[in-house]
Amino acid sequence: MKQPLPKLAIARFQIVFILPLLLSSCVITPPEQQAQTTGHACPTIAEPPACPTLQPRLCPTVQPRLCPITEPPSCPVSPAAKVADKLVIGEVESVAIEPPGHTFMARVDTGAAGTSIHASHIVAFERDGRDWVRFEIDHPSIEAPIAIERPVARTVLVKQVSSATPERRLVVKMTVTLGSMTEQIDVSLAERTAMTYPVLIGRNFLRNLAIVDVSQRLIAK
Repeated sequence: MKQPLPKLAIARFQIVFILPLLLSSCVITPPEQQAQTTGHACPTIAEPPACPTLQPRLCPTVQPRLCPITEPPSCPVSPAAKVADKLVIGEVESVAIEPPGHTFMARVDTGAAGTSIHASHIVAFERDGRDWVRFEIDHPSIEAPIAIERPVARTVLVKQVSSATPERRLVVKMTVTLGSMTEQIDVSLAERTAMTYPVLIGRNFLRNLAIVDVSQRLIAK
């Protein structure tokens, strides 16, 4: 049985409009949109971190440490001292002799009985009825010869170890100062060119005045 025409037209009209709607719901969604829709997008892999550039470490330059040069301490010279009220002096001392008012280096010898001084060009003569002597001190240790004239006090025979014949010497009076000691004593005139020191201090100066420490030099004050 045939439907009436109006109903058939309405049915066709509905099909025409409903079918596109149904087809629109079946459109395939692109993968990118599906991933965005489902929320399960693949994570983006981050690039690996770059290794830091290591700067070379400069070691500090070590300056060599210079050790200071240490001078060894010098041993102090023992000051002049007194033993039983006698002055202690060294084996070598500086002495002042008047005349000529000059200072000489002298060896102190307790084995020598008398004191002597180097003399050359010795000439004996007479003045005002007395015996005098003229001589020069020209030892290599002094700068220039020194001429001296003195009255002769006496003569003495000196026995030398190197000679069997005693040596006759003229003796004059001189004032000798060694440290704090000053004495006028007999001094014999001797040839001492070959000796280191022009003056030899003997016991006639040291007696009851000084003690000699042969391990010391120039300690008399």
